[in-house]
Amino acid sequence: MTATLPFALDQVERSDGPLLHVLLGADGGPVGAVAARILPAPRERVFRVITDLERLAERVPMMDRAQLDGNRVTVHLRFGIGLFSAKFSFKAERRVEEGRALELRYLEGEPRDLRIRHEVHDASAPGASVLFTTVTFDAFSLGFLAKYFLKHHPEIRFGVFPGSALTLSDAVLRAVR
Repeated sequence: MTATLPFALDQVERSDGPLLHVLLGADGGPVGAVAARILPAPRERVFRVITDLERLAERVPMMDRAQLDGNRVTVHLRFGIGLFSAKFSFKAERRVEEGRALELRYLEGEPRDLRIRHEVHDASAPGASVLFTTVTFDAFSLGFLAKYFLKHHPEIRFGVFPGSALTLSDAVLRAVR
């Protein structure tokens, strides 16, 4: 379950804000992103936050709720557009590397091929940690409206993944403050 990290821990610690790495597919287009940031909380506390999926869903915009059943989780999403909202959900397998990482891997639903990984490391400063949040999914599996926007505005693809990774890591930051 260990992933290759795009930044050294000391790079993240020296940065003035979150660092972002866009993952590119075979066609050169974005398929995911990794956000990395320093958190003002020890690794153990951050790990408790990232593994409490039901409470974390309350803190993430667009997430309506999460239901945990053993190592499976169902996440219900709500995407608001003006007066309307689109609802969709996905089921994922939850994999935990005790004290270090949580990973959700796609089983069914939308978005297809979803993978979310939070990986936490000790920072050099006492009481601080470094969080890496990776998000990948098939952006074209989000329904007709998303497909329409992505087709007519391909530049949006370069914002969807970084925005998702940053939003998830920001939810963790707000929870540990």
